[in-house]
Amino acid sequence: MKFRVILLLLAIALISPNLKAQIPGFAKDPAISADGTQVCFVFDDDLWLVPFAGGVARRLTNTPAAEWGPQWSPDGKWIAFNSNREGQSYPYLISAKGGDARVIIRESYNIQDWFKDSKHILVLRHGFEWGSSFYKLPIDGSRGTLIGEFGAAFSSLSPDNKSIVFAVMAMPSRSIYRQSQWRYVEAGFAHRKIYQTHQDRSHGALSPPFSCIRRLILLLF
Repeated sequence: MKFRVILLLLAIALISPNLKAQIPGFAKDPAISADGTQVCFVFDDDLWLVPFAGGVARRLTNTPAAEWGPQWSPDGKWIAFNSNREGQSYPYLISAKGGDARVIIRESYNIQDWFKDSKHILVLRHGFEWGSSFYKLPIDGSRGTLIGEFGAAFSSLSPDNKSIVFAVMAMPSRSIYRQSQWRYVEAGFAHRKIYQTHQDRSHGALSPPFSCIRRLILLLF
């Protein structure tokens, strides 16, 4: 009997990789280029590019590590993303034309959005005093500058880069019955709540021109 159990376990171990290979994956983390012509997304833990109008997707990265959260630079030259290639989550940069990606800095910053100069990135970093905080991270490898002590994921910069919208306690994979709070950050450390619900809403975006229309695009998951 024991011998049969061992044989069964060996058979499952041999079959499992083949079964896993047949399970379809799903694309996630879509990011549209500033000119609206291309979409970068994550599939099979790698970055891919596809024309917005449709067509054949092209693989941008190919590593055994996981990559996630791509964000296009406003000038369309770069795509920033997070990866655990070195065992920890670091921010990376890759040309939109392809090639080798480079680590921006070996510190745990979580990429959120780009500043309009295409030289700095809005990132989150966890600390013991405030939890998650917003930083302005240069892409030249310098350390980030604290710009908001209180922050959260799913954040977006306004077109004039003076404000940030973000969700508190929101998860895109959950549908309802989890409280979310929308807060508006203005001029550094000041922030105020602008929306609260018992349903999850995340991935907020500020509509241009922000000086004229203070609206949120709320995506309900």
